[in-house]
Amino acid sequence: MREYYITKNDSGQRLNKFLEKAVPLLSGGMMHKYLRLKRIKVNNKRTEAAYKLVEGDSVQLYLNDEYFDAPKEEEAFRRIKTPRVRVVYEDEHILLADKAPGMVVHADEHGDTDTLIAHIQAYLFQSGAWNPDDAASFAPACATVSTATPAASSSRQRPLKRCAY
Repeated sequence: MREYYITKNDSGQRLNKFLEKAVPLLSGGMMHKYLRLKRIKVNNKRTEAAYKLVEGDSVQLYLNDEYFDAPKEEEAFRRIKTPRVRVVYEDEHILLADKAPGMVVHADEHGDTDTLIAHIQAYLFQSGAWNPDDAASFAPACATVSTATPAASSSRQRPLKRCAY
């Protein structure tokens, strides 16, 4: 049996959406079958896929280990001792960071793991703001936004990139 405790980050979503992220090898059809067979419960009670999770709920999964044997994604952030990220703005819901010129945002086909997202994840992990083991479905994501370069500029500069989660 596996048990997940719903935190603030995971609350407010439907059970089926949470399970898609927490147990990616569990198909939708099998999830519904296991809900009917009471092998998936919330707070030790039978539930429905549409149930909205709330903070403090306990999700019990009486499933075979084969659904949990998926290889974990690269956790490059755990190897970063000192994150190289300049935080411009941060609150409970968003983090804006300056991207250094030449820094890769996401891992690429060459396997480069020294990325902006890895450094942001390391920063959040080391500050205690995010723990991937506690948040089964939430993971910081990165999106870049280019700022306009003045058209009158004689030398062409690279636009600044910002990253948010």
